[in-house]
Amino acid sequence: MSEDKITLQQWVSDITSQDMPVLGHTTRTVLNLSKDSNSTISDLTQVILQDPSMTARILTLVNAVFYNPRGKSISTISRAIILLGLEAVCNICLTIKLIDTLVKKSNQTHLTREMGLSIHAAVQARNIAKERGDKEPEEVFIAALLMQIGNMAFWCCDNAATDKLDKALKASSDPVEKIEKEVLGFSLHELTMSLTKEWGLGQMLQDALENKVNAGARIQNIILGNKLAKATDKDWESEEVQFLTEKVASLVGQPVETISDILHESAKDAAMIACTYGASNAAKAIPLPPELKNKVQLIEEREPDKPDFPETDPKLQANILNDVTALIKENPTFSGLLEMVLEGIYRGIGMDRTLFALMSPDHKTLKAKYALGPQRQLFTEKFQFNLSKLSPNIFLYAMAKKECFWDKADKKHPLAKLITPDLRSALGKGSFLISPLIIDNKSIGIIYADRIPSQREVTEECMTSFKHFCTQANKGLSAISKHKTP
Repeated sequence: MSEDKITLQQWVSDITSQDMPVLGHTTRTVLNLSKDSNSTISDLTQVILQDPSMTARILTLVNAVFYNPRGKSISTISRAIILLGLEAVCNICLTIKLIDTLVKKSNQTHLTREMGLSIHAAVQARNIAKERGDKEPEEVFIAALLMQIGNMAFWCCDNAATDKLDKALKASSDPVEKIEKEVLGFSLHELTMSLTKEWGLGQMLQDALENKVNAGARIQNIILGNKLAKATDKDWESEEVQFLTEKVASLVGQPVETISDILHESAKDAAMIACTYGASNAAKAIPLPPELKNKVQLIEEREPDKPDFPETDPKLQANILNDVTALIKENPTFSGLLEMVLEGIYRGIGMDRTLFALMSPDHKTLKAKYALGPQRQLFTEKFQFNLSKLSPNIFLYAMAKKECFWDKADKKHPLAKLITPDLRSALGKGSFLISPLIIDNKSIGIIYADRIPSQREVTEECMTSFKHFCTQANKGLSAISKHKTP
């Protein structure tokens, strides 16, 4: 970015294209997913599972007391979305990406403070929304989290303008917005508003930024959360904090003392959440009420980076099998059941790729419907095969025999001729596992898994575990079928 004084629009353009393109793309993607009424658990699950580190961190978070007060263990991303909701998990994804982008950019005091303020405001706003009966408080959380996005984006940059503003802020006691305009020609609040429009972050955030309190309770909650975070940053005992506490109490219809306790606990939650998300410096910047300062231990809880391909994890296998069993009792959807089974095979057994494919109504084609693993979209598109008894393949054989099959890439195996050239071309060279999907004693498709991309060995233990998961899948399909039968 140029070190000369530039216009607001130039800053927006440079931040979007040079300094923070990943953040701009991520915020749009996750927000669109959370707002799209056609978005499904499958859509978000597939996005998350492509990033092992993200997967591990989300599961750590959803098992934390803040998100999971009942302490019921959650082992899969699909289960997390079912229990917490699509919006809540989108909220977690967005927060992780936001923090990761910012933490990697800089350790400046200003950026750390803005991050802490944003997380604090988001938690306060969400908890106020909950107290007021908001049906989708996660949307309020996200909007409040992004109220300072322009400030954070600005302090991520490292140039003459940031240095000049930093020195001016330290040298003057004038209002911050006045100093910003004198140095930059615009305020960072205006930068936030421009980025919000440029990145399409939603009308609710725009209304909150424009301080449209008459736009409704949700906008009011966002603004209150933001004001509380800024006021407590100066002094929890101030008249402003007392005024805001009384205002929330009036809106909620509860005693001031009760609301005060809730706001204090929200500050503690915000600090703990920031640590768990990997922003320990930002957590320390969140002001705690006097009675909590010596009672909250802030420890950064970051999962180590995971390998590119999942490793075998017997304990995780057992946990996910238990989750599948529990899900079957809840009358799951067809796709919901199979998606959880695939997650167990992918993450628990440690396979590179796994998918389920279904036969077409005329039984002439086998086509993938859902996949996990690298280049899943391309693999799903390639996984489409003709089913003809005149030209049989191993998938047709497995469905006809209703048996699991382990292709060991052995050309001397009696069934090697069923691994046809088009099959091998689509799958690649290496070993794979398949199992038929069965309803009412009829094969309707298959579950497939391999380690071909990594060229790791598929072991006997892999096959045994694969059978367990596929057996559970078929039990679940049978239960679903019986439930739907009049």
